[in-house]
Amino acid sequence: MGVAENIAAVRSFYAAGPPQDDAKRHAFAAPDIVWHVPGQNPVAGCYQGHAAVFGEIGQRMQPLDDWTIEVRAVMGNADMVVAVVDLVAARGRHRVACTAAHAFRFDAEGRIAETWGFVDDQAKLDALFSDMT
Repeated sequence: MGVAENIAAVRSFYAAGPPQDDAKRHAFAAPDIVWHVPGQNPVAGCYQGHAAVFGEIGQRMQPLDDWTIEVRAVMGNADMVVAVVDLVAARGRHRVACTAAHAFRFDAEGRIAETWGFVDDQAKLDALFSDMT
């Protein structure tokens, strides 16, 4: 696949339903997808495979009052695509509004093989996921 197709796939990945429902995103990912969640919190870590990426991550994030992702920019180079997004998250007394990014690496079949997350205020996101109140 080419850069344009990979960029289109990332845009479609985000548009495939609300962030709380990953059911339609499975088709974009390789079966052995690896997702790197940053930080020092109960959600942080490396997840591999559909069940972990599209199940376990979401389960560890709960309960959430809000999780909104709005795509600002998507750009690519070879088999890599970076999406810059606005992220709003809320849980109990914690609310985070920040700039975040995902770096996607695609396999030869045009599927997402690996993803790394980034956020401009990791300490606030860590607090949101660490405090259940």
